[in-house]
Amino acid sequence: MNRCIFFARVLISSLFILLVSSFSGCKSLTPERRFNLPSSSEIQNDNSRGESYAHYISSMIYYRQGNLNKAIEELEKTIQTAGNKEIPNALLIRLVRLYIIAERYNDALTYVNEMLSREQLPPLYLIQGELYHRLGKIDEAISAFQKAIELNPENVLGYTALLDIQEKTNDLVSAIEIYQKMIQRKPDSALLHYQLGLTYARIKNNQLAIQSLEKALQIDPRMIRAHYILALLYLDEKLLNSARENLEKYVSKKQDDPKAWEVLMGTYTRLGEFDRARESARKLAQFPELSPLQKLLLSFFYARIGDLKTSASFLPVSEYPLISKILSIVILNLKGDSKYKEDISSLDSMVGNLDSECNDFITAIWNSFGEGVVSCWFYGKLAEIDLEVPSITIGLVRSRLLLIADQHQEAVDILSGLFSNYERNLWVNYYLAICYEKLKKYDEAERHLKICLELDPENAEILNFLGYLYADLNIKIDEAESLIKRALKLDPENPYYLDSLGWVYYRKGNADEAITYIKRAIYKMDTDDAVLRDHLGDAYLLKGDVNKAIAEWKRALFLDSKNEQIRKKIEKYEAQR
Repeated sequence: MNRCIFFARVLISSLFILLVSSFSGCKSLTPERRFNLPSSSEIQNDNSRGESYAHYISSMIYYRQGNLNKAIEELEKTIQTAGNKEIPNALLIRLVRLYIIAERYNDALTYVNEMLSREQLPPLYLIQGELYHRLGKIDEAISAFQKAIELNPENVLGYTALLDIQEKTNDLVSAIEIYQKMIQRKPDSALLHYQLGLTYARIKNNQLAIQSLEKALQIDPRMIRAHYILALLYLDEKLLNSARENLEKYVSKKQDDPKAWEVLMGTYTRLGEFDRARESARKLAQFPELSPLQKLLLSFFYARIGDLKTSASFLPVSEYPLISKILSIVILNLKGDSKYKEDISSLDSMVGNLDSECNDFITAIWNSFGEGVVSCWFYGKLAEIDLEVPSITIGLVRSRLLLIADQHQEAVDILSGLFSNYERNLWVNYYLAICYEKLKKYDEAERHLKICLELDPENAEILNFLGYLYADLNIKIDEAESLIKRALKLDPENPYYLDSLGWVYYRKGNADEAITYIKRAIYKMDTDDAVLRDHLGDAYLLKGDVNKAIAEWKRALFLDSKNEQIRKKIEKYEAQR
């Protein structure tokens, strides 16, 4: 969680309690004046009001003694014995505050709603929204915060509360809209432009993220962290010189950030500036606590520039035994030491660790050094070794490199050869299933996934893969449901599995269950997702709620502007409204 959002959330919770407290009125007032209770002279002529006053005083005493439950009980009696007289908001707010401290949110909400029925006050809507939020009623919370903003557009608390809930539920498109509205009111706020840029970055809208972050730096050049985020965005856009410029500015002020030196090492390598890359690698290597992946990246880099002794010095990395062994084999091969051929034979006994190690390492070298170094140099070196001494492990790693490069048919060519000799190997079948699904050869994908489940029947990822494949193709829906439920039993909070089950319910015509599960999936994702928003829109359409369907499709289109299928759905159903 980034620090600004974290403190915003803390602020909302703190202000929420302070806001409730503020309704209790000025401390200089006597209890009689604050709560419109009777004075002592009036008590003699009104027994019910006197009883009410006594319960109020008892509540105050119990609260100061730390007896929350008795304080609540006495304050409830204060209200019950007040007679027909309308209870003042200040007294109700005090009871609401105690309910909140006791986490009795439904009871608190009852009285907040009663106060709102008398008068629509923005602070009350903020309290209502926070209560709905704590009760997990997200749509109702959003409506309450929107009403608070509508009644008082100048109050930043409403915007902040709405942003908080949208960030928590991954409604980043709506969060962007709120940031834009806040920027209209405070166009010179560097922090708002920075936060907007980060949110654009989370949904992979690099161009608008860059624009917002550049604006933040224009307003306040001291926002050094913006240079680092900009560098990552420029790298993603393959604008290497701009990435280098921002990284150099960042490390000139933040020399103690090992991640920045890691990225700078990769950037210089991509640019072919190996002397500067070497200097960045030297800076990185000086940090006392390198991560396991940073050690592997350094070993990879030094092997790439031919400094084999230094490359070997970072190995082995205990957390990545298989990748360490592969890099050692590459180093021996580059040295011309034939011992690498003997070492290859030990690889196949380590193949069980392959998938998790490859996920981390291949993603890391791809992000750091780019397609050229990884696909051309590293893949070429592995292919050369594999030709001399064929190995299932080297072949699988080669296929993984092709998968990350979206070269699925080329990966199939390698994997098919492996399958002829290792037809009962889990990873050969799993990677073939991935390739065939991407190539739209669904029968072949299904065949290999079934073999995978024979080999590993409790693999949640494979269970979900096959279940979602069926649901997406709208076939074998009952079997799809069974498979996905098995996956969720193994990993109950996985957002992808939740979405898969929601999609099964959609196929079965159960709109309410589909909406429930797809929403849960969205809330648990790391970022907003066009596919899930599209699914949610379809589920709302199934329910007959065209307005909500269009709203979700528009979110999906914002996240994936090139998706013509979603665009056509929006146009079709907007024309029918």
